[in-house]
Amino acid sequence: MTKIDRKNQAQRSAETQIKLFEATLDSLQEFGYRGTSLSKIMLKAGVSKGAWSHHFTSKSELVVAASEYILNKAIETTQDWVLSLNSSNLKLFDIFDFIWNNFYIGRHRDIWLELNIACRTDGNLKDRLSPIIAHFHKSINKAWKSYTTAKGYNDKVSEHIMILTINCFRGMAIQSITQNDHEYFKELRMEWFKIVSILLS
Repeated sequence: MTKIDRKNQAQRSAETQIKLFEATLDSLQEFGYRGTSLSKIMLKAGVSKGAWSHHFTSKSELVVAASEYILNKAIETTQDWVLSLNSSNLKLFDIFDFIWNNFYIGRHRDIWLELNIACRTDGNLKDRLSPIIAHFHKSINKAWKSYTTAKGYNDKVSEHIMILTINCFRGMAIQSITQNDHEYFKELRMEWFKIVSILLS
């Protein structure tokens, strides 16, 4: 096999994996973790069983890989956003809006919720996903620290506030599934913004 052939093969392999990742994520959103099957994933991806088995050995392995894929994309989104901003001019509510709009509504929220519910009873999935999710949170904390350092806020207080903010948003994200009211949750985020502003100052 020539160098070009190997390159083309590697490219096709990468493209197949991305198709499988996207199909897995779509299935998690549409059918939930329990309702997601390999047959549904392969059908959505347009990938044969032989092509699938060339890359993965189980649904759990594919879900973990797809989770790493979406969280790495989220980390890239966060890093690109931070690099595009001047931290000294960054507004606190801008950070809250960025986190909410990118990670706690729509597809990302639905997938995150399905995976967390699955991890409650699937110890193996939990063990494999925990370090991936921790890496994602680390990237969020880095963006937050970029802001708080520029503003001269206390590191420990700022860290606790971000942890509280993430947990607050998670609760709202779950509630937003049955209460789809954009303005209501924006008001709640604004109230939390006012509280945090007082705490930081």
